[in-house]
Amino acid sequence: MNPFTLFIVLYVGSALIGTLVLWLWHDRQDRLSFEIHRRRKAFHCVRCGFLYSLRKHDVSKGEPCPECGYKNYELSF
Repeated sequence: MNPFTLFIVLYVGSALIGTLVLWLWHDRQDRLSFEIHRRRKAFHCVRCGFLYSLRKHDVSKGEPCPECGYKNYELSF
């Protein structure tokens, strides 16, 4: 094989592998960032109308509003 052809093949191959690695790393970081926001629970206070969200797992007993302290339950869509 010609040395110039081998150089071109290795150069293009390393660029493709580098692009693939960056793509997979960015996809993983994006998925982790999305999971953090996806696990938030949205609340709407029926007393003062304030919208807020929390990152709690169990909100079955309601969560107090940061504005007025009234216990609200998770919004369901």
